[in-house]
Amino acid sequence: MVLRVDKFFNITGSTVIDDYDRNIGVLVSFISTVDGEIKAIEVKITDRGVERIPGERVKLQEGKLVVTPEWKYEALKVIDALERAYKRRKALESIVTQSDIPSEIVDSMRRNLSEEIKKLKIKAEEAKKMVKARINEIENEMLHVASAIANLQMLYFSGEISDKSYTSGMNHLRKLKESLAKEKQDAKHILDKLEKTFEAASGFAEKTKDERKPEPPAKPAGVKSPEPRPAKASDGDEIIVKIAD
Repeated sequence: MVLRVDKFFNITGSTVIDDYDRNIGVLVSFISTVDGEIKAIEVKITDRGVERIPGERVKLQEGKLVVTPEWKYEALKVIDALERAYKRRKALESIVTQSDIPSEIVDSMRRNLSEEIKKLKIKAEEAKKMVKARINEIENEMLHVASAIANLQMLYFSGEISDKSYTSGMNHLRKLKESLAKEKQDAKHILDKLEKTFEAASGFAEKTKDERKPEPPAKPAGVKSPEPRPAKASDGDEIIVKIAD
């Protein structure tokens, strides 16, 4: 979905979140074309500076700006391309069965599709690495959160912090834990879909009827192969006969 300037009229200064309801920062500015299309947004990351996020990763949901993480955006883009390649592969299989389509046309279409799939294979491998790396990061972050929760509980039960401090800290940690769990589940689902979609799209290895090698004729039932005939001595060959004692 293309975002336009009119949607941003009153939301500069509002909070920007990600797909997992985590606060990214505050919208401070944006970049648009002369026809009003949003090309990127400028987000003030909490006490760290300004980050520019491409417009294609931004969506407006219920009045809130939501940013899709880069790993997810890239993976979904590859999945969409792979699904398109798969549909074209199936369409090409249907064309092959039509005898009125010249084989050279089908061959050319197959070569073009194969080249596109080769390029997608590289992008798919890069996307898989990105998703797997993010899953590892999430697991490390979840361990850190678990450690922080345990430490907070120790401080509370030992009477070193108040009920209010404990409740406030625990609420933040639990919300972060839930967001990480949601993102990890989403990442695994997308990784699985990416691998399955790639396998389906890259499975196009069938040949046209013209390219298929003819099978050898089947032998009639009940007919045995002839037994090998003994070799005959040719003229001039010496024949040795062994006489039993």
